[in-house]
Amino acid sequence: MSARGPRYEAQQKGDKFYMSDKPCGRGHVSLRITNTGTCVECRKEKERERYHADPEKTRAIVKKKYDAHAEKIRQKRRDAYAADPEKEREICKLRSRQWRKENPQHRNALSRKYDADKLKRTPSWADLKAIVKFYKGCPSGHHVDHVYPLRGKYVSGLHVIENLQYLPAIENMRKNNRYLPA
Repeated sequence: MSARGPRYEAQQKGDKFYMSDKPCGRGHVSLRITNTGTCVECRKEKERERYHADPEKTRAIVKKKYDAHAEKIRQKRRDAYAADPEKEREICKLRSRQWRKENPQHRNALSRKYDADKLKRTPSWADLKAIVKFYKGCPSGHHVDHVYPLRGKYVSGLHVIENLQYLPAIENMRKNNRYLPA
């Protein structure tokens, strides 16, 4: 009886991806999709090529698919988060870390823009020492959050001590750039 390969084992476990030690047709040694056996890197390259060939068409296709299954996608995300919030948080962290590593110029530009916006929204009468003390007193596992976001879509606040609060990290990431009235 011959031994089965890593794809078969991944199918038996119910994994979405598996790792093969053999390179794909294009020479990639990367994760593969369990259902199809397709190399993840090859799939990314094909998607990039398709997008650059006709960006508008690609955006329209993606939007159409999302709109057709929006509620199902949202529910799947909610279920995954509810099942294991720590795992979801780790996945988000890894994704974010990878993006920052691959896009240092963009990341720096975004950071400088945020700093400039915060400076614009800090009035001359703000108590900067109290703000610094508030940031330093942030409990572990919490973020300093602006009650009224500095760059909100509908409402924007000032960078003053009265507009700051401590929020658990996960709540702050959920809140994002929105004002949530109590």
